[in-house]
Amino acid sequence: MSTNLDPQLLTELLRHSPDGLAVLSAAPAAPRITYWNSTLAALLRRPEDWLEGRTLEEIEAEVPADPTQTITSNGVRVRLKRADGTQVECERWAVLLPQGPVALYYRPVPRRAPGVLAAALDRSNGLGTPEHLLEVLRRDWAIGQRDSVSLTLMRFEVDALKDYQEIFGRGAGENVVRQIGRTLGTAMRRASDVVARHGEDVFVVLAVGMEATSACRHAEQIIERVRALSIHHPRSPTGRYLTVSAGVVTAVPARDQGVESLLHAVDAALKQAMALGGNRVVSGSV
Repeated sequence: MSTNLDPQLLTELLRHSPDGLAVLSAAPAAPRITYWNSTLAALLRRPEDWLEGRTLEEIEAEVPADPTQTITSNGVRVRLKRADGTQVECERWAVLLPQGPVALYYRPVPRRAPGVLAAALDRSNGLGTPEHLLEVLRRDWAIGQRDSVSLTLMRFEVDALKDYQEIFGRGAGENVVRQIGRTLGTAMRRASDVVARHGEDVFVVLAVGMEATSACRHAEQIIERVRALSIHHPRSPTGRYLTVSAGVVTAVPARDQGVESLLHAVDAALKQAMALGGNRVVSGSV
């Protein structure tokens, strides 16, 4: 096997690996994280720079007293501690590196029950499942009704994805959708934010306490980030590159309404954005 791989390319491959990755220092007393990837940060719902110098006790629940035993075991079940107080169950593998450091790989364990708050993340992009987002939305809707806190729902759809797939194939289409998913995930950095992939070409974002104008401005920035990826799309109706459209609704939950009103409103706003030609944000109301 050739080892002449461009270091920058290798870094990008590790950064976007579908498994969370952490490299621990060789210090026997208290090994600390010296390298990590964006997938692990997404699993923990933390900013990437938060992980530097952290110990296993800070990211895992119920770490055994002997850290050496912890980092050399293979294929064990662990639970990662998220910023919002929830936990996600993972399978963890360990690889001993030269000169003593240990690489840990975390893979979320799929959960079938939609009633579990820490539902399985989509391994391909570190995003939440639709079931998880809906459960958080119902919880936050009830809190919003009680405390008069606003909720923002954003719904993004890739413009003309089927045309892109006809040219480049479904595999290429899936790759760019995952790339867009990572872009959305990095744009929503608060611990309370939830980003979920919904179907083949749709993403839904839930945010708490945003003002309507700020929410629309943030959605516009996300659209610009996607366009800035410069993914060539020969049949794009909006220009040279692949783009997304968005519907955005911000509302304080009314006591006589359910979450369905917010879901219907954001869906209608997205349809209007698509009907207007795409690559734009349309603000809706409940």
